[in-house]
Amino acid sequence: MARIDRVIEFLEQQLKKGMGGISAQQVALELGIHRSDASADLNRLFKQHIVDKLGTRPVLYQLKKEHAAPFNKAVEAEQKKAEPQDAFLGIIGFDGSIRAQIELAKAAIIYPPHGLHTLLFGESGVGKNLLAESMWNYAKGYWQEKSLGEIPFIQFSCADYAANEQLLLAQLFGYVKGAFTGANEEHEGVVDRAQGGILFLDEIHRLPPSGQELLFMLIDKGVYRRLGETNKTRQSNMMIIGATSEDVSSNLLMTFRRRIPVQITLPRISERPIHERVNIIVHFVRQEAARLGVPIWISGKALDIFANYNCPANIGELRNDVLLCCAKSYLEFSAGRVDCLKLDTGNIPERIFSLVKRHTVLDEKINNFFRDGILIQADTKLLMMTEDHLQGFHIDFYKYIDRKIAQYRQQGVAQKDMAEKVGSDLEKYFFSVAQVLRKNETSDIPASIIEEIVWETANELLKTAAEQFGRTYGRNTLLALAWHMQQFKERVASGRIIYNPNLEHIRSAHREFFALVEEYKGKISTRLEVDVSDDEIGFIVMFLIHGAEEYAKAHVGLVIVAHGRGIAYNMAEVTNNLLGTDCIKAYDIPLSRSNVQTIEDLRKVIQEADEGLGVVLLVDMGFLVTMEDTLCQKTGVQVRIIPNVTTALALEAGRRLFTTAESLDVSVKAIYDAYDEYVMTIRQRYETNELQPKEKQAQKNILLVCATGQGVANKIKEILLAEIPGIENARFIMVGAVDDIKQVVADSGNLDFIIGSINPHVDHVPFVPVSELFEHGGIDRIKELLQKKYGVENISQDLKVRKYRDTYKLLETQLNKFVKALSIEQVASCCMELVDAVSEHFFAGEMEEDCVVRTYLHAACMFDRIHAKEALQEPQWSLKIQQEREKDFKCLKQIVSVCGAKLSLQIPTGEICYFLGSLPVLDKDR
Repeated sequence: MARIDRVIEFLEQQLKKGMGGISAQQVALELGIHRSDASADLNRLFKQHIVDKLGTRPVLYQLKKEHAAPFNKAVEAEQKKAEPQDAFLGIIGFDGSIRAQIELAKAAIIYPPHGLHTLLFGESGVGKNLLAESMWNYAKGYWQEKSLGEIPFIQFSCADYAANEQLLLAQLFGYVKGAFTGANEEHEGVVDRAQGGILFLDEIHRLPPSGQELLFMLIDKGVYRRLGETNKTRQSNMMIIGATSEDVSSNLLMTFRRRIPVQITLPRISERPIHERVNIIVHFVRQEAARLGVPIWISGKALDIFANYNCPANIGELRNDVLLCCAKSYLEFSAGRVDCLKLDTGNIPERIFSLVKRHTVLDEKINNFFRDGILIQADTKLLMMTEDHLQGFHIDFYKYIDRKIAQYRQQGVAQKDMAEKVGSDLEKYFFSVAQVLRKNETSDIPASIIEEIVWETANELLKTAAEQFGRTYGRNTLLALAWHMQQFKERVASGRIIYNPNLEHIRSAHREFFALVEEYKGKISTRLEVDVSDDEIGFIVMFLIHGAEEYAKAHVGLVIVAHGRGIAYNMAEVTNNLLGTDCIKAYDIPLSRSNVQTIEDLRKVIQEADEGLGVVLLVDMGFLVTMEDTLCQKTGVQVRIIPNVTTALALEAGRRLFTTAESLDVSVKAIYDAYDEYVMTIRQRYETNELQPKEKQAQKNILLVCATGQGVANKIKEILLAEIPGIENARFIMVGAVDDIKQVVADSGNLDFIIGSINPHVDHVPFVPVSELFEHGGIDRIKELLQKKYGVENISQDLKVRKYRDTYKLLETQLNKFVKALSIEQVASCCMELVDAVSEHFFAGEMEEDCVVRTYLHAACMFDRIHAKEALQEPQWSLKIQQEREKDFKCLKQIVSVCGAKLSLQIPTGEICYFLGSLPVLDKDR
């Protein structure tokens, strides 16, 4: 009997007894269900006019007399519909180890009118995404305002926009026409699309503090504005679910966490009961049996190992490992030697055995499974089947590319960026394929899936490549290439297009291999009876340069460690892509993390990277440089540390470790020697350039000057890099008003020109006021300076300070380059008011146009920094300048405080000190 039927039956009994109304709490106690479920069912019956509500505190419910008899057909049909709680049946453990979490998720959903905002915590792979989707399905049964198909579930990855707050704002809230350059039409954001439903913010810990603050108004008052809207607010009626795998105390603001009332933590797979772990494994095998249409037998020993396997990445990694075993056994099944897929210990990767932690199992049924194994039939009902579950390890580059392109198009990735992204993904996919294709050298040709002519063609091509390039290709590479060529033939026959997004990189980086396959394509075309395009040649070249056997060898592990968010990860990603591997691990150290916690986190990463030969750590700085012995003791792994990591060093280390069979210490010495040689070569090249005539040097030296050496100077650099191609090779030197500029100039060598809000008056060096950047033709004058040397007599004429009629208006159009989150209109108004006041008090109303521009931009950067909680710290000379320029300081403090208050900002002393350093002395009585 469905739960709601039990509720009705109980109410009918109470009515027959002549009892009055009954509360949700009483129903829950009598029926042994959760109070939130009882309340939800009673409210649902009330909306169907089956029960009446009596009283207010507490609300009592009574069955209507006309419904005491059997219900009419319409009502009866309604009761037979699938209950909303069925939405959680796909989560193993929903009525077991995570029952409390499921009940809390239900309570969050049914809280009127549109649920309570929720945070999901747990390590990577514990099932946060699945729980969020189940909560959405559960909501469909209770949110009555919309029909079943109209409740949206919008997923938004905060990691995609963590480094660009302006883009984050536009993606979240949308924008109106004219909100910024290029905003030619109104655009809705994910908040718009999620109205009436659920907005799932994945990796919410990557949301920067300013991004968290943007959600405050939405969460607190249920209103929001699109980017560019000032006088209009929009109503919101949605639920937010956030998911994070990080420590929220160091990644999410306390003020943000307090606004999320429901917080649910999901356990690691090792914390789940043994019977749930077995069910999870069987579920994944059942999915593969249904997808492949063949029965799968998993031996008791293999099931035992998987069930006791302490997966570092939890359920997600366990699923991948199960799929890997299925893929490895699929070749044997395809060859026709067995009548079902067999997963035994021989299919399990070696690394898993070292992570098995055995426990005593008292459940006799589980012990029987561990002894006898389980046979899973192909017609077994599949609980869930999504596109993600289909991403196995079978070689099909074409389907993989099609899926990736569709995915990136859905995400709105520009066409020009898509090829690079798919190409990078393709390299990683090839590595996964190569891992799977480790197979016994004595295997027969899998004739059932690869034609003999295809096999012979692949074999002949590999032999030719081996002779020409002195390489050795084993059976693994032959099988991989032949299987791919078979799919190529079938794809062309079906009329589908061959597209290789990585073609140009392969063509330029591997010219000799490409030329060989190009010469051989006539034979391939004739034998396979298809035309071979350049795109397909690029795919074939990948097999020749990557032979699958290369990945089968154990090697010294490599881990990149750096302070800050994403530094190590990005460096590892670049290096992995360039080397065609994914073996390089990364660990980013948050600046607030303690040394003890860092060591503990690194212990896990090192043990994961170790393949029995030791691990090399490339670190940037800090205490880790001296922690080699400690890490060896903590991990039980031989660890060697190389400091001052750069991408060049990481590339050299990866190349050395993954292509040689040297010992750990020999490898480290070779890495040091090779990198030292690289640095010496670069240094010698630089010294040689210094001896050449200056007009032959490619690099330009540009001095950027502003009040602090950070705010406006950094923005000037960003504008130059965005507007002038090739200037990224220039050397930018940034200084502040209080720095010893003459000494900086002396140490910097020959400067080409200076740009800034302050003229340091360096002899024979052109000075470009920052205002030039915003004048028509200003960028062109900068380009001229980059292309030729100016004589002293030309400087004043070409770079003279010009007067502007509409300076404020022009500056307002450029504010979006300086202000990230604040309202452009409000900042423009405050900056204009501030400049007027500074002109009146410090310049007697006679402020030069250049000074107007630099003061305006300095104020805009100051307001933006303070809003982002990145205000400049009070300098050591703060007290001195306050004492020596007491009246100046008080005057400026009054001006900036009044303007800052209009933006709800409090201006700290440090910012006032730096601002004052850029203004002339007013206090004559000091």
